[in-house]
Amino acid sequence: MLYIKTCLLGFCFFISFSPTIAQFYPSLNRIDALHYTFEIEVNDKNNQITGVSSLLFRVKKHALDTLILDFISKDEKGTGMQVKEVKLNENILVFSQQTEHLSIFLSDPLDKDYIGTLHVKYQGIPADGLIISENEYGDRTFFGDNWPNRARYWLPVIDHPSDKATSEFKIIAPEHYKVIANGILREESFLDMSFGEKKKLTHWVSSQPIPTKAMVFGATHFAVLYEKPVFNIPVQHWVYADNRENSFGDFEPTANILHYFSKYIGDYPYEKLANVESKTKYGGMENASNIFYNELVVDGNHTIEGLIAHEIAHQWFGNAVSEKSWEHIWLSEGFSTYLSHMYIEHTYGEDSLRSLLKNDKNRIFSYYRKAPSSAVINTTETNLFLFLNANSYQKGSWFLHMLRQKLGDEIFQKGIRSFYKLKCHSSADTEDFKQIMEKVSEQSLTQFFDQWLYKAGHPVIEGTWKFSGISKKLKIDLEQIQKNGELYYLPLEVGVYYADEEKPEILTFHLKQKTSSFSFKLKSQPKAIVLDPNVKVLMDTHFVNK
Repeated sequence: MLYIKTCLLGFCFFISFSPTIAQFYPSLNRIDALHYTFEIEVNDKNNQITGVSSLLFRVKKHALDTLILDFISKDEKGTGMQVKEVKLNENILVFSQQTEHLSIFLSDPLDKDYIGTLHVKYQGIPADGLIISENEYGDRTFFGDNWPNRARYWLPVIDHPSDKATSEFKIIAPEHYKVIANGILREESFLDMSFGEKKKLTHWVSSQPIPTKAMVFGATHFAVLYEKPVFNIPVQHWVYADNRENSFGDFEPTANILHYFSKYIGDYPYEKLANVESKTKYGGMENASNIFYNELVVDGNHTIEGLIAHEIAHQWFGNAVSEKSWEHIWLSEGFSTYLSHMYIEHTYGEDSLRSLLKNDKNRIFSYYRKAPSSAVINTTETNLFLFLNANSYQKGSWFLHMLRQKLGDEIFQKGIRSFYKLKCHSSADTEDFKQIMEKVSEQSLTQFFDQWLYKAGHPVIEGTWKFSGISKKLKIDLEQIQKNGELYYLPLEVGVYYADEEKPEILTFHLKQKTSSFSFKLKSQPKAIVLDPNVKVLMDTHFVNK
């Protein structure tokens, strides 16, 4: 497996590229997962885990005779999971393991809306998903790392973001480990095992439904700092014990970020917020209520405020509101990118936002040159790792920025709050978001969504300006030269900079055709003319004095 280091949002993400992953989930139309209980034992002798997974489910179709879960079986190298026993309630069932699925056969078909509990007993060495490794200090570590659909490597689940369930982890580990997982801590007990061995049971419970991509635990030698709660939400920082003096400070912005998003979007959706230093392959992974950060970014240099904001924003969008299917991933990544930008704007001012947006433009244009036919919503991509691109992140973010300009701050925030409130602890697609924003704004947004999200490309504008000293008139000529066949209807601003004034005069007009000309009366000779000075429109421009 090849690991490629790239940069998104200005931070390092370690992306694991694997063979094409089919988006076909045979379990989705059969049952609905309601609650998972994962009982897992880990050890220091080897990388084998033993587990019992209990799934409370509801049947979604009549006369269901086969249950199917996503679960990776043991391969020729000896890695993967081997199922030992399957029960429905207390009845032992016949099962078959395929490469990526566990099929369970029912002697008596189940009726629609039947509710039962499936128990799967298994063991094996995870090939992925649960990363068993050593940290930079040589300490043994266990970290779940499920995005996008890698939970199936160590947990028998419906491994799709639209199928959400409440969950709990009961982890039995050698007594020297501290264990973090989703939700609240219910129990931490020392166990006397056979042969005098000492182990510890740690039990975490998440009472809100979350997607499997965000269901994880982590175990190592942690130091834990408990911060003052924000709106009664506990705030915790879990770092490697050897790193505590350097790295607790990296997470100092957390309280301000949590406060800002709670006020702007709505109530925080989970029982706690924990930042966790980890071995995740990504710069940050937004696991619900316990965010994992790669150990390389938790370095004591206090440079990850934007990354922290991005991952905390995911608690609302990505976790509480999840995409119905992978092609709508911008509802997770684009939202978190732009909301983190808005936090930076709120904290450091508009110039900081504009700087971020300009950097994002360059990423979008660079990606477009590599993939000119790729739109934000891509229904043909089957390699889920390839959704980690500038369309999902930066262009999705830019779309929200332009929507904010179109609707105004008050209506835009009202729409974001409504979307979160209506889809919290559920899933959504782009059409759901469009309909909510249309209702809030009382205007049609079909063309706007279609042009920027469903179609590839962006405006490319060539233009000139000329000032006549005699008439004091500014003449602007613009042409749309993009090669995607689209003509964009763009509200544009021009900044007129005078030698004796710090701030520009702003002129506004609308670009409606392939070629357009505009004239304005100015008060004196301009020092400079700048197209889109406040960085409001996603466009590639070449604009010069004629």
